[in-house]
Amino acid sequence: MTEYDEQDELHDLRRAGGPGDFELPDVSGFDLLQYRESLTQGRRPREETSQALLRLHLLHPVSEASDVCVPVSPSAAVDALVAPLEEERLKLRKKINDIRSAMAAFDAVHSEVRSKEAVPLTLLVGGAAIGASVTSSARASEREIITVQPGGSRPPELLAETMELNMSLLARGVRQRTLYQHSIRKHQLTMDYSRQVVAAGAEIRTVTEIFERLIICDDTVAYIPTNDVRANEALEIRHPALIRYLRAGFERAWEGAEPISPADPLPKRGREDAILVRIAQLLVDGHTDESISQRLGIGVRTVAKRISTLSGRLGSRSRGQLGYLIARSGMLDEPSSTPPPAPPSG
Repeated sequence: MTEYDEQDELHDLRRAGGPGDFELPDVSGFDLLQYRESLTQGRRPREETSQALLRLHLLHPVSEASDVCVPVSPSAAVDALVAPLEEERLKLRKKINDIRSAMAAFDAVHSEVRSKEAVPLTLLVGGAAIGASVTSSARASEREIITVQPGGSRPPELLAETMELNMSLLARGVRQRTLYQHSIRKHQLTMDYSRQVVAAGAEIRTVTEIFERLIICDDTVAYIPTNDVRANEALEIRHPALIRYLRAGFERAWEGAEPISPADPLPKRGREDAILVRIAQLLVDGHTDESISQRLGIGVRTVAKRISTLSGRLGSRSRGQLGYLIARSGMLDEPSSTPPPAPPSG
């Protein structure tokens, strides 16, 4: 170097730059040639110096008032250009660390409070764990328990276990509503149990077909099965939005259900015809006897008998013909209480 050393260059260049001032210029072959000549000659008139070389600080005026530029090493130019950016990066990093440090105390408070809240979803495995959780939630209920029990008759031991609990809850003024399927009306023990709890203040209704098993206690906790296969698993739900969703489905089914009273006033023919019409719909939809049995909570042999009844009423001689006759009869276009038509005479 001819006018001053590289330390002076670096000092001046850093002073000239700023993090928001620099934009990388386009560099041409002419700029490379001019830089080479400047290195060879040691200086270059400022007015003849490429703007790209000036902006890159590869050529730098000896002083602010000087008309002469001297070449600068690329490493010194890079340091000068990058230094403001590095300083800005360090400032930003310090701000980020300061923000995180300030939030750390609040994060500790947030974690402490949230850790004491109920877990919204809990998997319960095994009949003992499920029964203990459901019983505990039921005993803690103060307002209402709603239940959906798909399937047919209830096991005698289960009815005996729940009778005492339900009676004590009813005595405390806890409202109880339960949905069963029509098929329980043919099971004497289940009907005896139903009449007793209804007489004590419970509300029980039946429908032809309902959705999966459900228990909701005080709109704070709900229980549903995890799937159709594993009956020893249940999901405990404490998420308000999910519980509202489940209750809405229950209320829709409840509105169209038939009540059970101590005298059981529902006409048998109306129930039987509703089940026959639903079986007809499921047959047309392609369901097997086993699938219909599961959906309606009745035995496979009972399903076969009901299908035989349908075949007799419509004059069908085969399963394929039965589906055609059901569709042609118009029975699926009528309310479910309308009996299937008898076959034409002659």
